Amino acid sequence: MKTNQVPIIAAFAGFVILLLLPPFMPVHAKSSFAGTWEGEMNNLPGIDLKIEYAGGKISGVMIFYFQERSDPGARWHVASESPVPLLVPHVEGKTLTFEVQHHKCHTCPELGPSVKFRMELAGPNEALLWKLENEEQEKNKELGPGLKLVRRNESHPDTS
Repeated sequence: MKTNQVPIIAAFAGFVILLLLPPFMPVHAKSSFAGTWEGEMNNLPGIDLKIEYAGGKISGVMIFYFQERSDPGARWHVASESPVPLLVPHVEGKTLTFEVQHHKCHTCPELGPSVKFRMELAGPNEALLWKLENEEQEKNKELGPGLKLVRRNESHPDTS
């Protein structure tokens, strides 16, 4: 009995094409970072990361919540918030790296060196965030546990 080899060859060719595709960054990989991500510290807001994907580019704002307490036994509270734009955002797979401007002190207008961050998707609505202290830390993947981020549900209440 003679076997028709056209379907077998077509299936093999399709498989080979799929093997070649992963190096290319699909559009949805970049857009999967879009949304508002929240990170808590001391059971209070610590960081909000608002990421937008438009026109093929990622942009956004990171909001730092400055926490303080009057003495070591007192409860933490959010004293102020500071929004800063994301600089040089770069997506590679499930990882977004970016920088933000940083002031030399909390009350100083003078800027210090930019601070680098790495965000890695851990699920559809979960990610981890690390402040990168130096290039060696990132290269050797010595990042520690990271700050857990949760994507805020942006659903709008029904107005009818």
